[in-house]
Amino acid sequence: MKQEMNVKAHLNEPGVLVTIVETLASQHVDKGYSKMRVPRQWSAVETSSIQAFVLGNFNVTKDTEETEETITIPFSGSFLFTCFKEKNGLFNLVWSASLS
Repeated sequence: MKQEMNVKAHLNEPGVLVTIVETLASQHVDKGYSKMRVPRQWSAVETSSIQAFVLGNFNVTKDTEETEETITIPFSGSFLFTCFKEKNGLFNLVWSASLS
């Protein structure tokens, strides 16, 4: 019997999370580290991080040849978002990790 499972995550307020990360990337105070002279093949970077609390649901769907079942599991967790800025560049989101 072949079974297939699909997992989807739905955030309760994705717009708020987008705003938090965009604010992190666009309003960080530039301390000038990204303009430091470094040896060739190295990059001077500045980092900026923010921790955000996220609420949502996981929808787990199990398909068999006869039926389809969906289970909804609520979740809450803290995520860390980090942006890097290279020399003469903009802050870019390069890392996010769950702290749960």
